[in-house]
Amino acid sequence: MKKHSSILSALILGTSLIFTACGSDSKSDNNTQADPLELESDGKTLLFYGASTNEQYAYNVEKATLTDLNNNNDEDLTNFAMGANDNGKFVIWIDNKGDNNASNDEEKVVMFNKDYSYSDDGNATWKNFYYLGHYHAEVENGETHHHLAAHANEEFNVTSGAKFAAIGRLNAFLASEASTQSSLTNTLSGTTTLCGFKTVTNDNGTLHYAMGVNGTLYIYDDTFALEDSVSVTDSCEKNMMGISAVSHHDEDGVVVFEANSQKLYVVDSHDDDVFHVHTTYDVSKVLGSGKSAKMMTSLVPVGYEPEEGHEH
Repeated sequence: MKKHSSILSALILGTSLIFTACGSDSKSDNNTQADPLELESDGKTLLFYGASTNEQYAYNVEKATLTDLNNNNDEDLTNFAMGANDNGKFVIWIDNKGDNNASNDEEKVVMFNKDYSYSDDGNATWKNFYYLGHYHAEVENGETHHHLAAHANEEFNVTSGAKFAAIGRLNAFLASEASTQSSLTNTLSGTTTLCGFKTVTNDNGTLHYAMGVNGTLYIYDDTFALEDSVSVTDSCEKNMMGISAVSHHDEDGVVVFEANSQKLYVVDSHDDDVFHVHTTYDVSKVLGSGKSAKMMTSLVPVGYEPEEGHEH
């Protein structure tokens, strides 16, 4: 399996600090604070869901910009707003619209009701989620621009048409995710309890990144054979974390968010083929001082190409 030699595209958020070189399998608190952030942007936007009052933020990695999804005058973002009594959880839906080209599959974020479970409740309906968000593509002067937008759940209260078909594809995806979750739960049985997972398919193949409640990240191949494991943090709580791919191309690794520590951990594998915590940084470096998050996920526009002049 091809391994990348570094995580690219350092993004300047402030004064740079020198950080410890990677190569240790020890927990991330042995790494110094990383600033600037080092992430392969890949068109990625990190989405954060607030810890106490339903704050929601979108951090554009390439542009190093933060958008408050609850308090924005852009009409495309209106439907992201969460009510004071809402309680949600992110699900990233990889929308396969029927062709055999995985590069055409579109990532969409669905903010489900926290209590909804496909395994327990069966097929989702519009009543089970608050909104569906994704990138809209617009062509202007021959150039494609992507902007984040959301659709309110009420738009899917239909019995035919494109949005009805979308709910069918969503449930097919949820069924597949439930099967993967069951396999990972059974695989981890006797070792730990599954806290959360992310399946990443890129040019190197498919890997399942499974986080245990013990704070250890387990990396499985597409047959659920264990490739590696790394101790990331002290513990993990379900629906209080998040995992995002470092890159959707040929790099292996993920960014892990854990709410109790309020830290992001870049876990990768390169020169020695051993997964390890490459670096760690506080969520406040992204969201700003005094802000916290409960969950994290990420979106990448379908067919993304880096902007001219951007190192990718």
